Amino acid sequence: MKTKQLFFFFGITLFGILSSCSKDDDPVIKKPIPDPEIMSIIQNIKEDSLQKYVMELESMGTRFALAPNRRDVAMFIKQKFEHFGYSATLDSFEISVYYGGALNVTWQYNVVATMDGTVYPDSISIIGGHHDCTVRASSGDPMVSSPGANDNASGVATTLEVARVLKLAGVEPTNTIKFITFAAEELGLFGSKDYARKAYSAHKKIKMMLNNDMVAFWSLPDTSNWTVNIIDYPNSYLLRTSAEQVCKTYTSLKTVTDNTYQNYSDSYPFHLNGFEAIFFISDADDPNYHTPMDLTTACNFKFCREVAKVNCVLLLQNNFEL
Repeated sequence: MKTKQLFFFFGITLFGILSSCSKDDDPVIKKPIPDPEIMSIIQNIKEDSLQKYVMELESMGTRFALAPNRRDVAMFIKQKFEHFGYSATLDSFEISVYYGGALNVTWQYNVVATMDGTVYPDSISIIGGHHDCTVRASSGDPMVSSPGANDNASGVATTLEVARVLKLAGVEPTNTIKFITFAAEELGLFGSKDYARKAYSAHKKIKMMLNNDMVAFWSLPDTSNWTVNIIDYPNSYLLRTSAEQVCKTYTSLKTVTDNTYQNYSDSYPFHLNGFEAIFFISDADDPNYHTPMDLTTACNFKFCREVAKVNCVLLLQNNFEL
């Protein structure tokens, strides 16, 4: 993607909006004009790709953070990024948690893929979501079966698909983009806590963090009512309003901001460490939450595609000099 081309498109768009207004015009709110080059990129986000990733993750049986296959889950995601052409690593850390009446000390694995910035490589944008999942004790044993399709294979799928599309487009961002899937979120946000703490200690310049959690449930086919909840924090109001504008310009999504659960997903540790973060989640309550019925067949991948578009556009708009 060429910086000058993006500047040209945004300049033309702004000029068209300004020149079309006069004091005699009626105050009609018009849908913003999308940038053609961004449109050409996000049209490659595919619902069948999102569905495929979720099905593959569901087929692993369980992705519970204490299950013996936890490293296999991380390796599977790492290999997906590598297949797209990324350099990817496992970011390991140790946790100690009580579960099943005993202290469990385990190694956990975040997965990090990197698209290096061409001008300001030390300035970082993050997109991600947690790859572990669980079920309530009343509905099953997470060590044995925890499909976690919407919660949160959908967030992983969104991260993977945006990574695939940006690589396909040959994007060369001004700033570095990191695609991260976090481990052990369900046990206490351990993966994002570890990553955000280390980033703060190392004085990393994280300019924004986009968190995706439960972004593939909407039971009604009528797109006119599709609504995504964009959760923000006191330092990320402007990032949230930018996301709202992207929804209006590039998607069929309506938006709300209900911050009731802002402390319960992987954006929260980034906020606690002073980084700007927002949290995308469907505004529809998922009846399959933390049950064995959280399956691919209950997901709406058309809705998930719209959320993936928002993430992709925000990365494009915030990683080029305009």
